[in-house]
Amino acid sequence: KGVERAKGMSRALSELHELELPHIVLEDLDSPTLEETELHHLETVRRLRLGSYLTATDGKGSWGVFRIEKSTLIPVKVKQFCERPKVVSEICIAITKSGKPELVTQKLTELGVGSISFFFSERSVPKWDAHKIEKNHNKLLKVSRLALAQSKGVWLPKIELGGSFKEVVKDTGIALAHLSGSKMTNEVRRIAIGPEGGWSSEELDTPNPKYSFHRSILRAETAAIAAATILESETA
Repeated sequence: KGVERAKGMSRALSELHELELPHIVLEDLDSPTLEETELHHLETVRRLRLGSYLTATDGKGSWGVFRIEKSTLIPVKVKQFCERPKVVSEICIAITKSGKPELVTQKLTELGVGSISFFFSERSVPKWDAHKIEKNHNKLLKVSRLALAQSKGVWLPKIELGGSFKEVVKDTGIALAHLSGSKMTNEVRRIAIGPEGGWSSEELDTPNPKYSFHRSILRAETAAIAAATILESETA
């Protein structure tokens, strides 16, 4: 059954990609209305006009083909659904300098990571208050939606922002990326990436398993993208 389910998911995604139509993310495919900003983007950036066709997903596995009619999208085919893999990948990354969380979110969404969490480690440089955390979280959600549309995906990742190493990583069993750790195996589905200054001695002393997946010391954002590529290649 698992093989047949995977084949069905692959066929549904293949059909979506073969259509070669612009792809967008909507809140609700059953009420597919466009905000003025979204319509403006489609008309000015994507060069679409009334009567043009596109595909849309709700970011929860469903997608369909629609025709643009003013601010409304008219469905032209029955919706399809792609099941999420039973085992999803999860990456936690220590919050890095301005701009880099957006880059990481964009690339990890494109790669199909199931969960992305940003946390404050002992050596994290940024220090954000609750207002900035909320503001940046909303920004990352928008970045993820655009990345999903660009990559023609159908599942948005879960995105969390804030929390300390102890709250997000310690005692969770998630692996820590570490150059001197054991070579990462196919069984690893969850990994945490440290800050640019590396893990503190206290963080390394936790019982979380330590794995290495590259011979070089990578920047935090590079490590997150590399780890996501490895994890998602195992679910392909």
